Amino acid sequence: MSYLTPQARGGVTTEVMGSRFIAVVAPIDSAAEASLLLAESQAEHPDASHHCWAFRFDDIMRFSDDGEPGGTAGRPMLEVMLKRELNRCAAVVVRYFGGRKLGAGGLVRAYSGAVARAFDAVGVREVRPRVTLRIKAPFAFADAVLRALDGAEAGFDEKGLVATVTVDAAARSALETRLAELTRGEATVKPTVEPTVEPTAAPTVEPTVELTVESALEAPEEA
Repeated sequence: MSYLTPQARGGVTTEVMGSRFIAVVAPIDSAAEASLLLAESQAEHPDASHHCWAFRFDDIMRFSDDGEPGGTAGRPMLEVMLKRELNRCAAVVVRYFGGRKLGAGGLVRAYSGAVARAFDAVGVREVRPRVTLRIKAPFAFADAVLRALDGAEAGFDEKGLVATVTVDAAARSALETRLAELTRGEATVKPTVEPTVEPTAAPTVEPTVELTVESALEAPEEA
């Protein structure tokens, strides 16, 4: 299945009632990469008041308020990802306390708004899982199989056709069914490597931090 994820790492800095919120978002290839993003943030901002975070990697979803009142930071950050149907992504928001309390509602808006602006800044891309298949078929079915594969790398061994093709993972089952029909069940289809992912478009932004400053009144009501 395809999914949406940030185009690149990047983020924004927002000021709300004297507190600075530095949000960084990034695509991730594993849940462990979310921990790396947090560790980098902590190393870069060792004096910050809070390092709140959230990530989603397929069915794995985690978040932390890091000392903020429960439910006012990490969960709202994750909700932004869920609302935008983003996957395999992580977010960290660093807060430098400015001396004025924002209240629960103000914190929810500040953290969710910071993450939403960060996703807006880096943009989103669609990623499709891909799989490379090795296909073998007897000589008698070579022409029919090659027509079905349309452009696959192909050759022959002592038993018949040997072809390699890369397709969307979601299309694999339909291809196997089609080849079975064409070869009366004599074709074999096996993956040559583990499934990979391929973006539908290359990233168009650099993984740098964009600076914006907002007042409390300009903070969005919702992500």
